[in-house]
Amino acid sequence: MNQMDMVLLLTIILAAVVLANILARHITVIPLPFFLIVLGGLLAALPVYRNFELDPSTFALAIIAPMLFNEAQNSSRFWIGRSITNILSLAVGLVLVTVLAVGSGLHMAMTILPLTLCFALLAIVTPTDASAVNSIFEANPIAEEQAGILQHESLFNDAAGIVLFDLSLTAFVSGTFSLKLAVGMFLWEFLGGLLFGSLIGVAIVSARLFLIRYNDDTPLIMVLIQLMSPFLVYLLAEKLALSGILAVVAAGLVQGSEREKLRLTSSRMQLVTSNVWEIVSGVLSGTVFVLLGLSLPEVIKALHQSPNPDLNIFKLILIGVGVYLTKGLLRLVWSRYMIKRRVKSNHEWRDSLVMALSGANGTITLSLAFSMPNTVNGQPFEFRGIMIFIAAVVILTSLVMPTIFVPVILPTQDKAKPRYRWVKRMIQAAISDLLKEKEHQAEAQIVIDSLQQQLVLDSTPNFHLRRQLMGDAHRVELNTVKQMFDDGKISEDELTYYTKFLNLNNFSADEKIWKNVLLRIRFSLHVGRLYKDLNRAQEAFLTAPVALEEVYWREQFEKHGENILPIEEAGFNAVMDFLKTKQGDNGVETNMVKRFYRTRHRRINGEDVDMNIVYQMFMRAFHSEYELIQESLQNGKIDSALAEKLQSRISIDEMNYLQNTEVFRD
Repeated sequence: MNQMDMVLLLTIILAAVVLANILARHITVIPLPFFLIVLGGLLAALPVYRNFELDPSTFALAIIAPMLFNEAQNSSRFWIGRSITNILSLAVGLVLVTVLAVGSGLHMAMTILPLTLCFALLAIVTPTDASAVNSIFEANPIAEEQAGILQHESLFNDAAGIVLFDLSLTAFVSGTFSLKLAVGMFLWEFLGGLLFGSLIGVAIVSARLFLIRYNDDTPLIMVLIQLMSPFLVYLLAEKLALSGILAVVAAGLVQGSEREKLRLTSSRMQLVTSNVWEIVSGVLSGTVFVLLGLSLPEVIKALHQSPNPDLNIFKLILIGVGVYLTKGLLRLVWSRYMIKRRVKSNHEWRDSLVMALSGANGTITLSLAFSMPNTVNGQPFEFRGIMIFIAAVVILTSLVMPTIFVPVILPTQDKAKPRYRWVKRMIQAAISDLLKEKEHQAEAQIVIDSLQQQLVLDSTPNFHLRRQLMGDAHRVELNTVKQMFDDGKISEDELTYYTKFLNLNNFSADEKIWKNVLLRIRFSLHVGRLYKDLNRAQEAFLTAPVALEEVYWREQFEKHGENILPIEEAGFNAVMDFLKTKQGDNGVETNMVKRFYRTRHRRINGEDVDMNIVYQMFMRAFHSEYELIQESLQNGKIDSALAEKLQSRISIDEMNYLQNTEVFRD
């Protein structure tokens, strides 16, 4: 397979990740990994993927290392320090017990699989996945202490599971096992990796702070340093026979501490970094599940053709479900008796069951399964497909079970997400404040329209209803102008020209690309013929029709000694009165139509807005939003976590405005 073919194949995989995320947004009852796996399975049917293979050794470096680094740098040092005993109990103690106990039971149930590989398989499927756990929390809010423990447990049990996986796989390949040697290797890799990663992490943080001090902290430089960090740390640690994964985790934790030192000194860089890592993490996670879908058909085919009765597909599915249930039962008992809660609960068994079910597996488990070698001692690794299949069954079961049972176990929650309710309240508070502005109403209205557009983006507008409202508004204005003609207020020529203006205005409001192109051609020809100037015709073609048509028709009226402004004023007022009657049930769509007509009214009247005043109005709106959050936090209506998310949104809105001020001139 040449490089061009590989690039094409990876591009198709990324397209599958995009499509799966779109489907998951609209079909929320099905977890995202299921869409990724199904699309991967469909890709497996394509001829180009028949011989598609990735080197297993690349998974630890290319996928596991950056994902764990990102998890670590996003971890809360407050929560780690507050719950360190519980986190280590679940991440190290429970992992060790599960690997030894359930691994031994698996070997008795499936003697064809060597004991060391049973341990390796349990080391793969025991670690939880932070992304999978977070998705469960978003749908089913749980106690803050439980959430903190589970989110940070995943980071450390990933590391512990990876070390145990390496030890088990090494024992299988060598054919010998020494408890003393294994313990020594575990401590060397575990402690040595943490220490080495911490030192390298400190060096990287120092370098970044040095660049910030001398104003060299551009997003390009800082983000690239961060993206390179996990690969650099991993490779250096592996060269020293230390755990590269644990070194990456330690470096990520140190990297997370940098945020406290930065405070607000480099907020734009931190925002860019956060967004880049979110995209990278999502792409890597999605790619792994698509690869599982690509691999499963071949694995299932090999299992189906095997004469060994122990490799029956249905038996392996039962074994996978049994492994999940057994380790889940062990996790339930461990959570009930080994976890020390700071806040006493009246429902300890229920809380323990939620913690047991919420220990979902995900990307790290799958990446570890794929990182198993294709060959051992020069021979094909015959158990690789079996272990990948069982791991896939455990992952899918761990995603399905909490989706079904956690909502049943937990008390009924308010279905409306509080964050979005409060975002709406923030925007409405800002709009209410700006509506009081009397001196600079035009500038205030620009900001109000922008804020109402946010309400549109946070809701799902009905574009069919919007087109219907635009059509109704068009007819209202047309009837108003005809009534003006009947009353003798305008001439027949004015009625004819204004009707043409309204028809074109309604045509351009549809916002279809082909209509946009036709209007550009039409206006450029009109302007070229009117002014006999090729440059003006070219400028007309390059100008958005919705911004040009008002100016064009105003000049057309003036050329014929007529005035379009009084007619447009009457039509505009009639439309606004009509839309007031539609505001209640169709608020989102009505605001979209109102904004269109207000913008048209401002342009056709040639109103120049003061951008300094617009800036002041935006700052006033942001201040109103901040005030609402502060008052609500003081009154106990929201908690600090929600307040932080809402304030983060306002900060992003402020930055977006400051970077796009020219947009608001139109």
